Amino acid sequence: MPGPRHAPERPAGRPPDVVGYTLEDAQRAADGAGWTVGAVVETRPPRRGLRDPRRVVRQRVDADGRLILVVCGERSDDARV
Repeated sequence: MPGPRHAPERPAGRPPDVVGYTLEDAQRAADGAGWTVGAVVETRPPRRGLRDPRRVVRQRVDADGRLILVVCGERSDDARV
């Protein structure tokens, strides 16, 4: 019978502020500071796709001590927008 699961130990201090970073740069910064990115959630306007690069618009720490990043593309698929 397996023992109780423990969340990964959270690094000391606050996570790096990566709001405004591209997703790739944010992941590198988090990793370099010892934080794990647990999930990446994409947001976009209704009925409109957005293209890369993806930028972090929000970050938070989940109950397991991992970063949750909310990202949004910078460019519209529609050239008129």
